[in-house]
Amino acid sequence: MRDRRWDHLYDLLKQPVKEVVLSRFAEELADRLRAWPPPDVEWLSEELRRRHAAGLQGPPRDEVLRLGLELARLDLLREHEPFDEAMRNRAPVVCQGPAEEAALQLLVLYVGEECLSLKEWAEGAKLTRADLARAVDLAERRLFRVTLG
Repeated sequence: MRDRRWDHLYDLLKQPVKEVVLSRFAEELADRLRAWPPPDVEWLSEELRRRHAAGLQGPPRDEVLRLGLELARLDLLREHEPFDEAMRNRAPVVCQGPAEEAALQLLVLYVGEECLSLKEWAEGAKLTRADLARAVDLAERRLFRVTLG
């Protein structure tokens, strides 16, 4: 049996700034996605608001959220062929109606924009698109955390 009295010391180890920024961002992103819809959505046009408004009516199902995070990761990594394949073949199976299709599109846009905003904000950390994709992975782990024991 492991002595857990000293576990808190592992949290005190120095971490690179990039890792701290990505970890905190992933935590914040997971919180925002849990509280869907985000309160700070700004529409570029009235037509876009009408087209995607159904996606903001309530939180998406877990399957839609997982696919949205996967698509956002692929988009950040500029993996165009797998992105197109998932949108063509998996999105119609996962999404149950126009509201979920709109939510999926909004998730991909929202997560991508938040990640790129982080890259601009944390300019000194020299975040790459691969780092941002890893932050999306971390957010997904926080959202769908499985605890054993």
